Amino acid sequence: MPVRLNILPDERISSLSPSLENRLLTIAEQISPENFPSLCDSMIRYVLEQGFHLAGADSELIWLLDRSRENLVPCFGIGEAAEKLTLNYSQPLREGIIGMVMASEQPFVENEVFKNERHSKIVDMKLRQQTYAMIVVPFYFLRQCRGVISCVQLKNADSSEVDPPGFRVEHLQAIQRAGALVSELIDYHLLRQTVQW
Repeated sequence: MPVRLNILPDERISSLSPSLENRLLTIAEQISPENFPSLCDSMIRYVLEQGFHLAGADSELIWLLDRSRENLVPCFGIGEAAEKLTLNYSQPLREGIIGMVMASEQPFVENEVFKNERHSKIVDMKLRQQTYAMIVVPFYFLRQCRGVISCVQLKNADSSEVDPPGFRVEHLQAIQRAGALVSELIDYHLLRQTVQW
C-alpha cells in the first residue's frame, strides 16, 4: 500500500500568502491578448496540440478578454483558420456562443452549429468558411475565468462536400483536460517568475 506524502503548512510561508496572492492578481491584470502568447512556451503548445488532435478539430483558439472587458480576442491559435484570426479580430461579449460560454462559464459542444441562432456568422463570412461543429470551454488562470478555448470542425462555404464527423463527449473532455493543464502550467509559470524560483 502506497504511503501518502503529507505536507504541513509552514508558518513562515503562510504569513506571506496574502502578499503573494495580491502580487499574482496584479500580474493577472497585466496579461492581455497581445502579451499572452509570450506565456505560451513549447509545453503549453504541445498540450493544446494534443487536445486539438484528440478532438479531431480543424482549428483551435484561446480567446481572452480585452482590457475593456467587453470583447473576446483570439490570442493564440492552432490551425490555419485560427492563425488568420489571432489578434486580428474581436468579438463583443454579448454576441455568439463564445460570449455565452464566457458569461455562463459552462462548456458547450454542438454539431451542425451553423443552424444555431446564437452562433455568430461573422468569422465564417470573414474567412469564407462554414463552422460545422464547435466546442467551447471556459479558460481559467490565477483563480478566475479570463477567456475561453474554442475548437471547430470546418467546411468550405457553400460546399457540397461530405460533412465532418462532428464532436462527441470524449472530444469535449479532451479539450477540457487540455485547458485545465494549460491553466496549471500558466499558474506555475507565473508563480515561479514571481518568487524568482
